[in-house]
Amino acid sequence: MDNQKLIHRLNRASGQINAIKQSIEKEEDECIETLQQLKASINALKKFGEAYMKCHLETCLNKGMSKDEAKKNLMSVISGAFSL
Repeated sequence: MDNQKLIHRLNRASGQINAIKQSIEKEEDECIETLQQLKASINALKKFGEAYMKCHLETCLNKGMSKDEAKKNLMSVISGAFSL
């Protein structure tokens, strides 16, 4: 996946977040519609994260880090991504 496709994924999430923001600012937010947009934006960001990791993980790991350092850094990122 190239950078343009990654940017497209981010733009999609950003558009969904902006739609939520606009509906709240206009005080027209519909509960169900807003929740659907929220879920869609969360899913879009998750899909971006997965695509980004698949695309760039090998490059990041090949920057001369030791396996232990790479593992520590990766585990930290994964924990942060999925903690509540």
